[in-house]
Amino acid sequence: MGSTQPFFRRALALSLAGVLSAAALIALTPVVATADTKAPTPVSGEALPTVQVDGVVWAQTVIGHTVFAGGSFAQTQVAGARPSWPKTPRANLLAYNVDTGELIADFAPQVNGQVLGLASSPDGTRLYVVGDFTSINGVTRSRIAALDPNSGAVLPGFAPVLNTTAMAVTAVGSRVFVGGGFTAASGTTRSRAAAFDQSGNLLPWAPQPAGGVVRAVVLSPDSSKALIGGSFTSTNGQSAPGRGMAAVDSTSGRSLPWAAGKVIHNGGVVDDPIAPSTASSSIYSLSTLGNIVYATGQATGTTWQDANLEGMVAMRWADGSIQWLEDCHGDTYSSVPFDDAVYVASHSHNCSTLGGFGEMSPDAHRAIGFSQSPTQTLQHNTQQGPGSYQDFAGMPAPSLVDFYPTFLVGTYTGAYQAAWSVTQGAGYLLYGGEFQQVNGERQTGLVRFKGYPDTSTGVVEAPTPTPTPTSTPTTAPSPSPSPAPGSRPSRVSTPDAIALGPTKAAVRWSAPKGAVADKVSGYVVTAYKGSKAVQRTTVGKNARVATLSHLAKSTTYKIGVAAKNSHGTGASSLRDSVKTKASGANVSATKKPGKVAKPSVTTRVAGIRVRWRGASVSGALPVATYQVRIALHGKTVRTAQVDDRLRAKLVSGLKHHASYTVSVRARNWVGWGAWSLAKGARTK
Repeated sequence: MGSTQPFFRRALALSLAGVLSAAALIALTPVVATADTKAPTPVSGEALPTVQVDGVVWAQTVIGHTVFAGGSFAQTQVAGARPSWPKTPRANLLAYNVDTGELIADFAPQVNGQVLGLASSPDGTRLYVVGDFTSINGVTRSRIAALDPNSGAVLPGFAPVLNTTAMAVTAVGSRVFVGGGFTAASGTTRSRAAAFDQSGNLLPWAPQPAGGVVRAVVLSPDSSKALIGGSFTSTNGQSAPGRGMAAVDSTSGRSLPWAAGKVIHNGGVVDDPIAPSTASSSIYSLSTLGNIVYATGQATGTTWQDANLEGMVAMRWADGSIQWLEDCHGDTYSSVPFDDAVYVASHSHNCSTLGGFGEMSPDAHRAIGFSQSPTQTLQHNTQQGPGSYQDFAGMPAPSLVDFYPTFLVGTYTGAYQAAWSVTQGAGYLLYGGEFQQVNGERQTGLVRFKGYPDTSTGVVEAPTPTPTPTSTPTTAPSPSPSPAPGSRPSRVSTPDAIALGPTKAAVRWSAPKGAVADKVSGYVVTAYKGSKAVQRTTVGKNARVATLSHLAKSTTYKIGVAAKNSHGTGASSLRDSVKTKASGANVSATKKPGKVAKPSVTTRVAGIRVRWRGASVSGALPVATYQVRIALHGKTVRTAQVDDRLRAKLVSGLKHHASYTVSVRARNWVGWGAWSLAKGARTK
């Protein structure tokens, strides 16, 4: 089962709840729903340079294009820095630019204990922080605080008091929901869960989880229902549902029906570093998108009768019924829905019940992804019986996506883990933890992966080059690498090459860092066959795309790009591989897809099913992605990316009885085509 727990948890004695009978499991097994079954296109597995930390990152959240990361750490370094290079102090909380990966200098609050949870206010003007701390910037704050996300200053009007650790926080409307191990909030009894208004006043919300901690809280789309997850063994006196996961009214905290709680039962003792237990389990995290909520499971040293989920379950907000379940072996610590997939931080070491990789122990995949829709049913689990895993054969299941970056485990917590948290924002997938390397390169604690276009702009964020380390006033300068000769341009990041046909290929790139200061005058594009340069072309300073012609059919080339100025040509980028086609006509490297025809719609309760015909790509590269836009009174309220082969999308979580307009556009390697004519649709 899972391995040891991170060091921050407190020992909480408990008794294990009853075991779900096989008959009950069969009765609650849902039928596979009709779904778009094509597996989603995965996020790029290329790790992008990101600020590094010397400890562990437990939590992240994104406001605009700024990532806030909290944990237990004291120093940061720029991406690519060796351990001996200069460091910049940060006390358990930092911010970095999601587009560059660089530390934000002006955000440096002094938090005197580790940060375990982060959340933004809905309007992005507040950063809520929870953890083990008792002061921030010298201001007394008892395990919870609100900060100015620009300056890091403590906001004076929000000062609740929690009597011990808080682990989870989420803000919805004017309410702030908190979970942890505390038993009192602002002098009033609260059992591991509490809620406050924006002025810090305690609200009546008072569910009663017992026997363990609350480590996750999420709210339903209409904010009427809260789902809590953790290691508790009962909620409001109930254990099925109520053990490890419970749905409660978001105003009173009274229990609500939750079908999955009769199938999944993770709840148990949380390890203490002084007196570790031999068994622990919990619903470790919760995340949500539209009408679906995702829960991840952890089970250490248990039998499946005590805890039966180490993977993830997707549930419907309406009643908690199971949409799908993946039972990959290995504790799963965090999840985030990202476009048409959902990604996890875990130590998954066997996904054979999904037709995926077999047993890897003691190795594991620390970051993997799944389709959001059910695509199959689970196969039998061959590792059954006490001390092993429950057999969920026949349950609806997702597909694995092709996303397998490699992480080197860290030693900071002593738990032999790598990634602990995952979130997303502004077109990036973001992992945090205690890892020491990603894809074989030194990268400690934080890393970015390039994702789909930012849904607000339709623009894919380009990878950025590794910043050059510089000394800081707080540390003695260390020897640095030799500077680039003269003042030639910085290195261009890895380009993106694509075949246009049997004899042509195209390549695109981003300007190097400091391109304006370097006065770039042009770019040199070189194609290699093996180690030999076979074609070279020069383009102007404003070019970001080049076409290579007269290539051999069905041949693999590697293409690199270098910037030049009056002092010479800078270092070449890493090379991207591309294989020309075996036959057919060459297409344009600059032509976008044609306009999508007006879509058709089918309305549902608070949802719209959208279908469309494929866009014309005559003489152009094929469509890679479609984007669906939902507008209300002329204002875009939802956008969604869809794989090019699906041509359908169900958009849920909309208003009841509301008149929307729906439009669709297509994107290929070149960019986005025009929006279709809008189709009206009124939800039920």
